[in-house]
Amino acid sequence: MGHGKRPQHAGTFHVTARSSAEERIFRDDRDYVALIHELGGLVRKELVELHELCVMPTHYHLLGTFRERGLSDAIHRLNRRYASGFNRRHGRRGKVFDTPFGAVEVQDDVHDRWLDIYLAENPPRRPWPWSSADAEFGFLTPRPWR
Repeated sequence: MGHGKRPQHAGTFHVTARSSAEERIFRDDRDYVALIHELGGLVRKELVELHELCVMPTHYHLLGTFRERGLSDAIHRLNRRYASGFNRRHGRRGKVFDTPFGAVEVQDDVHDRWLDIYLAENPPRRPWPWSSADAEFGFLTPRPWR
């Protein structure tokens, strides 16, 4: 989704957020760990059930189930907290993410199976420690329909 309204209904969504101007916003392990830490916080606060993730140098992908009116709140919180820490760690100012985020609802098995392949093949090399296709993250839960 572009800059338009974000979904407000409960559901499972493939969420993406990209850096401004293709800047590397995950430069070192500290950056990756910072985002993973924030994701774990969202799960602990029950703002999302996360099923898969893939964090790349310039963007991230999440597959999560959000409650009614929960998608925007959770992702805005994630992006705001990550961007603030990133700017502090790297002595920079300004926008980190290009747009707030994109979200596409996963409504059928074909889309779900495609996401499995897409997220697994997204990293620049395998294994990729910042992808649930190659690493385990204790806060991830299986999809409700599997």
